[in-house]
Amino acid sequence: MGVLKILYFSDSKFPLAALAGAIHTGRIPAGELPSREQLWDLLSLNTRGGEGKIISLGEDDYRNKVYALSVKGERGMVYRLVESFLSIYKIPEAELRMVDSKFKENIFLKSGKMLCRFAVLAPLGFLLARTGIKYLYGGLARWALEVKAGGANLP
Repeated sequence: MGVLKILYFSDSKFPLAALAGAIHTGRIPAGELPSREQLWDLLSLNTRGGEGKIISLGEDDYRNKVYALSVKGERGMVYRLVESFLSIYKIPEAELRMVDSKFKENIFLKSGKMLCRFAVLAPLGFLLARTGIKYLYGGLARWALEVKAGGANLP
């Protein structure tokens, strides 16, 4: 099989899909919690108006292009839109893998995301978001590496 486009998808407002995709591409480390700067860069992708936008995260070791999409709401609608897009542009389904994240936001992530929107509260928001990520990170990293290897949640 040739080069794929891998789209990480989550239905959370926090960019969990972008976090998984960044682990997949090696943009952030899988074995340790991301540094403050790495996490801040990732958060800035999706803090203001990023929800619903497809974010390019680069390529993996196999030259597959990795993207992320976070949309809160109806999951089925996203699948229908992607299928329609493939059909309209005559892109073979085999070229795109949509990887659905089952990871959910915790209270720390929700609170952190909200506080990061306000400059004066951003440091506290960042601390809360980092705490929330710490709880999910091990499982999220294992899952992203399995996806990268082609063994998890791929049709």
